[in-house]
Amino acid sequence: MTTRSPLSRTGLSALVFAAMLPMAQPANAASGRWDTALAVTGSAGTGNGAIGAGTPWISTPAVGSTYAEWNFFNSYPTDSSPDIAGGGASLTENTGAAFLTGGGNIYSPAAATDFTLIANAVAGAADVWLRVGTLGTVPLTTATLNGVASEAIETFSAVISGGFGGGEKEWYWKWSNVSAPSYTFGFAASSDSLSLDQLGVYAAAVAAPVPEAGSALLLATGLAAMGFVSRRRSALRG
Repeated sequence: MTTRSPLSRTGLSALVFAAMLPMAQPANAASGRWDTALAVTGSAGTGNGAIGAGTPWISTPAVGSTYAEWNFFNSYPTDSSPDIAGGGASLTENTGAAFLTGGGNIYSPAAATDFTLIANAVAGAADVWLRVGTLGTVPLTTATLNGVASEAIETFSAVISGGFGGGEKEWYWKWSNVSAPSYTFGFAASSDSLSLDQLGVYAAAVAAPVPEAGSALLLATGLAAMGFVSRRRSALRG
């Protein structure tokens, strides 16, 4: 006679949450859509990210840019297959205490999820954006790119009706003039019960700053003065 172990309360709770979360989400979140446009360097950034509609966040990525977008997460704890574009991007949830919901989100009712995103870098200096859509608990406002911190800017907020309630929000972080061989991002939930709905990363090269006319004149004058001093010293020694 085979004895089956009863399902633990923790396991049962996780299954219940996974089954009910899609019902708790508004239609746009469950469909993996951005609720707001976000313009970026090199692109209008007007797409809503709905795969079926063929409208990614970045409609026309700049030449040489890095772009990756997840509207539905398909594997856990690491998902290296963005729904749109790629850029060598890979997302890992570090606590191991979350799971994939029926709606393709990453969620944990018991731990503050912690994420690392790795992506290929743009050659030279670039402006870099990290964008997330969340349900329930909000993320920490500070995220890092290669150890450099940036503060989140909220672009959308709405109350979720039905199910577990809570809020649906969209945020982004930006870093300017970043030069690095690769990009490693870190961001995390402020507490348990954050549901990561969408994620996007975009980096576009920026032109090197052109010195102002006054600055160029001062530089030229300084170089000329240094040349004069050098020639005078040589003449004195001779």
